[in-house]
Amino acid sequence: MNKLHLLFFAMLCLSIQACASKPIDRAFAGKMDRTEETKTIVEYCQSCHLHRKFKAPDHIATITAEYKSEPYGSAEDCRTCHSIKRDFWDKIIRNTHFPKGRLVNG
Repeated sequence: MNKLHLLFFAMLCLSIQACASKPIDRAFAGKMDRTEETKTIVEYCQSCHLHRKFKAPDHIATITAEYKSEPYGSAEDCRTCHSIKRDFWDKIIRNTHFPKGRLVNG
């Protein structure tokens, strides 16, 4: 019976850990203050080898200048254009929202 209790305890710990809110999820849900939210999202983006040199202030200034439509033209944070969701296997699926229409300078 002791092994059964140990197995049950291990499964309980794993399920609690799986349900724990991860910082990146809280950041994209808007459950952090704006500075911490931006820092968390930028660090997540920079963890990818393609975006390791990514600079958020430069990106926001450049991209917002290219769009007339709101909220893209006045975006001040990452969540305006980007979002994440998790699939069944808890893998993050990234998404970028584009306005309908074309770039102003493109």
